[in-house]
Amino acid sequence: MDVLITEWALDSYLNLKHSRAFTDAEYKNTIRPNAELLKDGMPSPHPQFQNPKFWGPATDMAKKTIQCGYKMKWHNVGSGKVQLRLAVVILGGKAFLCQGYVKTNDFVDKREMAKLKIRIRDIGRGHYIYRGML
Repeated sequence: MDVLITEWALDSYLNLKHSRAFTDAEYKNTIRPNAELLKDGMPSPHPQFQNPKFWGPATDMAKKTIQCGYKMKWHNVGSGKVQLRLAVVILGGKAFLCQGYVKTNDFVDKREMAKLKIRIRDIGRGHYIYRGML
Protein backbone atom coordinates (compact mmCIF):
# COMPACT_ATOMS: atom_id res chain seq x y z
CA MET A 1 0.00 0.00 0.00
CA ASP A 2 1.27 3.48 -0.78
CA VAL A 3 1.81 5.61 2.32
CA LEU A 4 1.44 9.29 1.47
CA ILE A 5 2.73 12.15 3.59
CA THR A 6 0.34 15.09 3.54
CA GLU A 7 1.31 18.66 4.32
CA TRP A 8 -0.71 18.36 7.54
CA ALA A 9 1.47 15.44 8.63
CA LEU A 10 4.70 17.19 7.68
CA ASP A 11 3.70 20.36 9.54
CA SER A 12 2.74 18.43 12.67
CA TYR A 13 5.96 16.38 12.50
CA LEU A 14 8.02 19.57 12.37
CA ASN A 15 6.08 21.08 15.29
CA LEU A 16 6.48 17.92 17.37
CA LYS A 17 10.18 17.70 16.54
CA HIS A 18 10.69 21.37 17.43
CA SER A 19 8.90 20.89 20.76
CA ARG A 20 11.03 17.77 21.41
CA ALA A 21 8.00 15.55 21.87
CA PHE A 22 10.20 12.64 20.76
CA THR A 23 13.93 12.02 20.39
CA ASP A 24 15.73 11.45 17.12
CA ALA A 25 16.43 7.89 18.24
CA GLU A 26 12.73 7.25 18.98
CA TYR A 27 11.80 8.57 15.56
CA LYS A 28 14.47 6.53 13.76
CA ASN A 29 14.06 3.30 15.73
CA THR A 30 10.35 3.19 16.56
CA ILE A 31 8.02 5.81 15.09
CA ARG A 32 9.15 5.78 11.46
CA PRO A 33 9.55 1.98 11.23
CA ASN A 34 6.07 1.52 12.73
CA ALA A 35 4.55 3.94 10.21
CA GLU A 36 6.32 2.10 7.40
CA LEU A 37 4.47 -1.09 8.39
CA LEU A 38 1.43 0.48 6.72
CA LYS A 39 3.13 -0.30 3.38
CA ASP A 40 2.17 -3.95 3.85
CA GLY A 41 -1.50 -3.07 3.52
CA MET A 42 -4.68 -3.55 5.50
CA PRO A 43 -5.53 -5.79 7.13
CA SER A 44 -1.96 -5.76 8.32
CA PRO A 45 0.07 -8.95 8.67
CA HIS A 46 1.92 -7.37 11.61
CA PRO A 47 0.78 -8.36 15.12
CA GLN A 48 1.14 -4.77 16.42
CA PHE A 49 -1.98 -3.86 14.46
CA GLN A 50 -4.02 -6.34 16.52
CA ASN A 51 -3.08 -4.46 19.70
CA PRO A 52 -5.62 -1.70 20.49
CA LYS A 53 -2.94 0.14 22.50
CA PHE A 54 -0.98 0.57 19.24
CA TRP A 55 -3.60 0.80 16.48
CA GLY A 56 -7.30 1.39 16.35
CA PRO A 57 -10.19 3.13 14.68
CA ALA A 58 -10.63 6.85 15.17
CA THR A 59 -13.72 7.79 17.15
CA ASP A 60 -15.61 11.06 17.48
CA MET A 61 -17.05 12.86 20.54
CA ALA A 62 -20.03 10.48 20.56
CA LYS A 63 -17.59 7.52 20.50
CA LYS A 64 -18.75 6.60 17.00
CA THR A 65 -16.18 5.14 14.63
CA ILE A 66 -14.97 7.60 12.01
CA GLN A 67 -15.10 5.82 8.66
CA CYS A 68 -11.62 5.52 7.04
CA GLY A 69 -9.95 7.08 10.12
CA TYR A 70 -7.39 5.36 12.35
CA LYS A 71 -4.86 6.17 15.06
CA MET A 72 -1.39 4.83 15.58
CA LYS A 73 -0.35 5.20 19.22
CA TRP A 74 2.87 5.33 21.20
CA HIS A 75 3.16 5.64 24.97
CA ASN A 76 5.89 7.16 27.17
CA VAL A 77 7.62 8.93 24.30
CA GLY A 78 10.32 11.56 24.74
CA SER A 79 11.72 12.96 27.93
CA GLY A 80 8.23 14.10 28.93
CA LYS A 81 6.93 10.51 28.56
CA VAL A 82 3.98 11.70 26.45
CA GLN A 83 1.34 9.80 24.54
CA LEU A 84 2.05 10.38 20.85
CA ARG A 85 -0.63 9.80 18.22
CA LEU A 86 -0.60 9.65 14.42
CA ALA A 87 -3.92 10.05 12.62
CA VAL A 88 -4.09 7.96 9.44
CA VAL A 89 -6.69 7.82 6.68
CA ILE A 90 -7.05 4.61 4.67
CA LEU A 91 -8.88 5.49 1.47
CA GLY A 92 -8.75 4.21 -2.08
CA GLY A 93 -6.10 1.61 -1.25
CA LYS A 94 -3.72 4.26 0.11
CA ALA A 95 -2.69 5.33 3.59
CA PHE A 96 -2.57 9.09 4.15
CA LEU A 97 -0.57 10.30 7.14
CA CYS A 98 -2.63 13.23 8.39
CA GLN A 99 -1.40 14.62 11.68
CA GLY A 100 0.69 13.74 14.65
CA TYR A 101 -0.12 15.11 18.08
CA VAL A 102 0.48 14.66 21.78
CA LYS A 103 -2.55 13.39 23.63
CA THR A 104 -2.61 15.32 26.88
CA ASN A 105 -6.28 14.52 27.62
CA ASP A 106 -9.42 13.15 25.98
CA PHE A 107 -10.52 16.60 24.81
CA VAL A 108 -7.32 17.03 22.75
CA ASP A 109 -7.86 13.59 21.23
CA LYS A 110 -11.46 14.37 20.24
CA ARG A 111 -10.49 17.78 18.84
CA GLU A 112 -7.88 16.10 16.65
CA MET A 113 -10.46 13.55 15.53
CA ALA A 114 -12.80 16.40 14.53
CA LYS A 115 -9.97 17.74 12.34
CA LEU A 116 -9.47 14.25 10.95
CA LYS A 117 -13.12 14.08 9.84
CA ILE A 118 -12.60 17.25 7.80
CA ARG A 119 -9.34 15.90 6.37
CA ILE A 120 -11.01 12.64 5.34
CA ARG A 121 -13.59 14.68 3.42
CA ASP A 122 -10.84 16.79 1.84
CA ILE A 123 -8.76 13.75 0.85
CA GLY A 124 -11.86 12.16 -0.69
CA ARG A 125 -12.27 15.29 -2.84
CA GLY A 126 -8.58 15.38 -3.74
CA HIS A 127 -8.04 18.54 -1.68
CA TYR A 128 -4.77 17.84 0.07
CA ILE A 129 -1.13 18.72 -0.49
CA TYR A 130 1.12 15.76 -1.20
CA ARG A 131 4.59 16.07 0.40
CA GLY A 132 6.05 12.63 -0.32
CA MET A 133 5.82 8.94 0.41
CA LEU A 134 7.30 6.68 3.03
